Parts: sequence; C-alpha cells; structure tokens
Amino acid sequence: MSLNARNTRVASKSQTPPQIDPKLSYLSFTPGQRIGDINLGKLAVKGKWEMLREFGKRGSGPGKFDGVVDITATQPGEIAVADYRNKRVVICSNEGQHKGTIPLQRPLAVAAIHNPEQRLLVLEDGSKYVKVFNMKDNTLDFKFPTVAPSEVEETQVNLRSTTVRTNGIILVGDIERMVWTEHRPTDGEILHTIPVQTPPQFLAVDDDTDRVVVSGFHTKKVDITDCKGSIHTTFKPTINGGPVWCDGVCCDSSGIYLAVDQGAAGTGHIHHYDQDGRFLDCVDQGLCFPLGITFTSNGQLAVAEHYFIKMYHKV
Repeated sequence: MSLNARNTRVASKSQTPPQIDPKLSYLSFTPGQRIGDINLGKLAVKGKWEMLREFGKRGSGPGKFDGVVDITATQPGEIAVADYRNKRVVICSNEGQHKGTIPLQRPLAVAAIHNPEQRLLVLEDGSKYVKVFNMKDNTLDFKFPTVAPSEVEETQVNLRSTTVRTNGIILVGDIERMVWTEHRPTDGEILHTIPVQTPPQFLAVDDDTDRVVVSGFHTKKVDITDCKGSIHTTFKPTINGGPVWCDGVCCDSSGIYLAVDQGAAGTGHIHHYDQDGRFLDCVDQGLCFPLGITFTSNGQLAVAEHYFIKMYHKV
C-alpha cells in the first residue's frame, strides 16, 4: 500500500436544480405553510461533524509522526496509531498526550480487542503473522498466522487490514489470496476463510447488520457484504464526479464512514454513507492522505492523516 499512492436530475429542459454543497448536507428542510412562492418550512440541523482538535507534526519524537496509516481506539480515552515510517505503534490519549510506544517493522494496520480481554492487534508489512499485544503493558502476548501452521512457509500472503467484531472475533484481510480470515481472539485459531471480490485493503464490520465493508483502495470501489462474503451492494465514491481511492472505513448505527482521496495531497475527504452505500454527506475535505479512521471510546471520529491525527465530534 503506497502512502502517496450524485446524481443530478433535470427537472425540465430549462431548469436544473441547484447543486448542494455536501458540506451543508447536515441541514434538512421540512415543508410548511406556503405564502405565494415562499414556503415557510423549518430548517433543521441533523447533527454536524466538526473538527474538535488536531495534533501531531512530522518527525520521529514524542508527538510526531511520519506516515500514519491506521488508527484504533484501545482503552477508554486512548488510541493506537500505526506510524509506518517511524516503525512503531504510538499509544496516546484522545487529546494527543503520549502514553507509550511499541517498536515494530513498518506497521500497516491496528485493531483493538475488547472481548474477552483488552489486546491490540498489529499487522506488519511483509509479515505472515498477526501480533497480539497486551494493552496493560504493551508486551507481546502471542502471534498467529492466517493459514494452517503447516502451510505458512509455502503460502504467499499479503496481510493488509484487520478489524474486530464486538464478540471479539478477529477479521484479517489478505489481498494476495483475496480472502478475509476469521480468528478466535484468545489464541488466533482460524475459524473461517471467506473469499472476497475486492482486495480487502481496509475492513470494517457493522455489528448491527452483521455486514462487512471491504474498501478496495486503488480499485476505487467499496463492497458491502454479508458475513459469508456475498455482496449486498457495491458503490464507487466520487469527488466532484471523479473517481477516488478508497481508504480507511468504519461503521456505526448511522452508517459507513470512509476516507477517500484522488491520489494527491490535499484531495482527501471523509464521506458518510448509509448502510446500503448511499452518499449522505461530506464530514471534511482538503485532507492530506487520510488512511485510518475509527470511532473513539466516547464516540468521536478519529482520522490518521499522514503526519497528523484529526478528531471530530458531532454538534
């Protein structure tokens, strides 16, 4: 994975509805009494995401990052950030206070297990194993492969994404074999291997619907599947009508949140879609390669943006 790497309807022949700025899509209008051509309806705020804070800058010391590619909420009030070029995972508070560092070889993806114990999953670029750390002291508990132990040496894998269901079941995306694998949280034992049609560069689970969202990065599309990998729907995000790279993804009861960009710094957006992949609104734009995205323990939206972490809250 390289770091650098609306349908308009014509009402009549002479009239085209105005284009609505997606940044204003948190507003809704309820029609009311009409006086001539004026509708005295009500304008309501549906709940707008605003940036609460930003922290980090380019570098290698505490409070600095160089190529952040993923992010996850660990213990309450804390996040873990995969700091790729600095070869480490950084643990910090939601306010940016440094809590600890786990030295690693080019970490690509992180995810937290909260059931049955508090643990941190890490995928490293080129590794055939998933590492599992104890979040109390950031020590390695165990590691596990995504194929049978007897097949590890002879099997080519490319592990790129990981996420966790609320029941603790671990999902790991492999873009080489075009599968996600499901594992028991206590020891990593393989439970299922699920074929996919889009490379699972980023994964998210929607525990409300039991669906899995597969974000395909350079394929410029996203699949919403059932728990067995059958596609419910596929959508292709756009920015100003143009295709985008599909990056980090997360879900909650309000739908799907997706980081996208057009392959250049400053073109990144955070989009909100409903559970069937229909565009709802743009949370933010003008970002520099937003890749990882997650919800914090207090419901904020955290985005890993190259050298920075951006935190959003709903107002």
